[in-house]
Parts: sequence; structure tokens; C-alpha cells
Amino acid sequence: MMMPRLSIYYRILAMALCIIAVLSLAAGLIVWDSLDDIVSKQLQKRGAEIATHVALGSGNYILMEDLYNLYDLAAQTAANSEDVRYILIVDSNKRLLAHTFHGGIPQGLLDDIGDLKQQKIAVFNSNEGNIHDIIVPIENGAVGYVRVGMTEEYTRNSLNQHIRDVLLTVFGICALAVFLSSRISAIITKPIRNLAKVAESITQGNLKTRADIRDGGEVGRLANAFNEMAASLIKASGDKEVLLDELRAKEQMRDTLIAKLMTAQEDERKRISRELHDETSQALTSLMLTMRVLAEDAPNQEQKDALLLGRDVAASILREVRDLAIELRPPVLDDLGLAAAIERYSEKFASRYGLDIDLHTAGLQIAVDDPIAVALYRIVQESLNNVVKHSGATDVSIFLTFHPDQIMVTIADNGRGISNDDLIRAQQENRLGLYGMRERVELLQGRLDIRQSPQGGTELCIAIPQSFPEKGESLHETQAEDTISG
Repeated sequence: MMMPRLSIYYRILAMALCIIAVLSLAAGLIVWDSLDDIVSKQLQKRGAEIATHVALGSGNYILMEDLYNLYDLAAQTAANSEDVRYILIVDSNKRLLAHTFHGGIPQGLLDDIGDLKQQKIAVFNSNEGNIHDIIVPIENGAVGYVRVGMTEEYTRNSLNQHIRDVLLTVFGICALAVFLSSRISAIITKPIRNLAKVAESITQGNLKTRADIRDGGEVGRLANAFNEMAASLIKASGDKEVLLDELRAKEQMRDTLIAKLMTAQEDERKRISRELHDETSQALTSLMLTMRVLAEDAPNQEQKDALLLGRDVAASILREVRDLAIELRPPVLDDLGLAAAIERYSEKFASRYGLDIDLHTAGLQIAVDDPIAVALYRIVQESLNNVVKHSGATDVSIFLTFHPDQIMVTIADNGRGISNDDLIRAQQENRLGLYGMRERVELLQGRLDIRQSPQGGTELCIAIPQSFPEKGESLHETQAEDTISG
């Protein structure tokens, strides 16, 4: 897991060390196995030669029962070879004639000779290590037998000494290989490190940084590509600034047009509301009075009933006109403020559509700027209309909270909720209620969030700062930069 965190230099060095270690271990195991096999074979071959030599020299001594010369032959032969652990000479009746043991003879050495016609080689473990036991018959066993035991101790010690020398040599070669790998790694990674520094400098915005690598290979081509990329970034940066300026201008113009459009819309609503309240309502009132007077002077009951019915229709129209005028621009919004206007509207809306609407206010109710009050009132209107049209909710909770620095409105229902698919479908069908709300909020530097309500339906959270800056750079400069970056 540490490998990806290392630099290229240490990665190359680590790989070189691993390769050297694996190759050295493999070579050591192969050499050790080969030497072990060679030692065993050579030791057995030499033991057979020694046993044959003793067998040739001891035949006459056995026949003459010259035990002294037999002992002398066995002793001198054992003394001349450091690998010989013991020598036994027996006659054809398995009677011991001579041996090289200074103490007693180990049990079992005289029991398994048998009637051999040719040499026999066996290997057995002892407290001194492996013993290669060779039995050679004298005159095909007619005279006797010679048994020689060859120990591996001396050969193994000599072999271990040679292996230590080889290991020291391998260690020296490995150290040299590590040094060379370090130098090669440094040569390879130095230009790459320089390119990495150039890339970091370019990332930090210093587009004038250039890679100075005089190399005709892959690294040189990469350095040239870095330099060309930096030049392209400088050109693209200039183009980006031009596009940003154009987008800023267009965003400012768009915001100004939308603000003027909404202001004109509210002014037009106010004018229509005033005309409906003043002119149309007065005209309908005059019509009602006239029809009442005519009804009193009607010549018969039939005409009187018709006039009274017309007066009732005019009265119904008058009520609807007044409700429309109030909905277009509620006077209570100008006279009593935002909280009272939302409360009055929610009461009428609840009675009209059979909803249970609870309004909760918190914080110190202070005077709200007219653009903020109008925007929040319209958002509440649009939200309640969406509840009736789309959610199927029966309960709606409205929370109006006044903070020192912002006003928050939360509208939650217990309807079926709204998903991303619903938002996409609404946009495709040009149902832009939510987008109109968001546009109003963004013009006032506010925030609108849509999430699932605790009741399982939809919850709209709107937060608008009390004193918002003039629409300008902060929001839409970011949008413009994101648009160009995207």
C-alpha cells in the first residue's frame, strides 16, 4: 500500500532491489541444491575408493591373521583422510578384526553386513550428522569385508566457508547494483521532477513558467508539450477573461431586465387591483343600487324577482372582483406587513380548498423591504397553489422567522413529495413555478432549498438577507466562471 505514495526515484530503486534480491535468492538456492547433491555423490565416491583400497591391502593380512598390520592399515587410512569417521575390517564369519574406534563400537554396525557380493552404500543420521556408510567385500566376501563411514562435517564446513565467500561477493555485487540503480533512477527522474515543478507552478497560476530540458527523447518531447500547453493556457486565459466580461454584462442585463419585469408586473398588478377596487367595484355597487330601486318600483312581482336576482348576481360578481383585487395586490401587505398578509391569505386559501394551514411566526417582526415582502408573499402563493395542484396534501405548515440579518420562510406539506423526475418533467412541460420562485430568491441574493418534509411531503426553505447588496458581481461572476470552466 506504500508503493503509490513513493516517488518514481524510490519506486525504481525498490524494484531494482526486489529484482536483485529475488535473483540472488534463486541463484543461492540453485547453487546450494546443486552443491549439496555434488557433495553427497563425491563423498560416496571417495568413500568407495577408500574402502576398495583397504580391501585390496587387507586380504593377505586377514588370511595370515596379522591383526597388527590390519590395525595399522585402518589407522593410517583414517588418518590420511579427514572425511573418514570409521573403518571396520571383519572376516567372512563377521568376526571383527580391526577398527578405528577409540571406544566401543556403536551397536548395529556388525549386524547388517550380510553376505554381500558387491559394494553397498547407505546413508543414515547420527548425532554427528549424516554418515555415508560403504561396505566393500574382500574377494567377493570369501575373505571378509571392509566398512567405511564417511562424515559430511569437514566437507560441509569447507562448503559453508565457500558459500560465505560467495555471499560476501554477492552482497558486494548487490551493493554495486543498488548504487548503479540509484544513479540510473536519479538520471531518469531528475527531468521528471523538473517537469513536476513546472506543472505545479502552472497550476498555481504562473503561466509564464517554462520547462528547460535539453533532451531529444520522450522527456524532451514532454517538456515541449508542457511549454506549448502553458502558451495555450495564456491564450485561453485571455479568451476566458473576454468571455467572462461578456457573460457578466449579459448577466447584469438579464438581472436588470428581470428586476424591471417583476417591478412592472407588480406595478401592473397594483394598478389593475386599484382599478378593480375603485372603478369596477363602484360601478357594480351603483348597478346593484339601481336594480334595487327598480325592483321596488317594479309593476309586478315577476319583474321584481328578476331584478332582485340580477342584483344578487351583481353582488356575487362584486365579491369575486374584490377578492381578485386583493389577490393581485393585498392592501394588508402595505398596511400591516408581511406576516399579516400571509396569515390573511392562508386563511382564505384554507377555507376555499379545505386545507389545514398552520402559520407559525418567530422573531422580532420588523419592517420588511417592499421587494422582499412581495417576493415572499408571491412564493407563498405559488407554493400553496402547487400543493393544491400536485401534492394531494391535507396539512400545510408555514414557518415565518425573522432574524436580524435575514428572513426565512419554510413551507412543508404532507403530500406525495417531489422527485428529480418531477422537476425534469415540469421543466419539459414548461411548468416554471419552482423556477420562478428560485429566480425571485436569487435576485434578492437569497437561497431556496427543496427537500423532503418531516411529514413525508415537500418542504421549501427560503432564506433572504434583510439588507441585500445591489445585484452585480458576486453571484453571477461565479456562475459565469463555472459556465466557461464547464
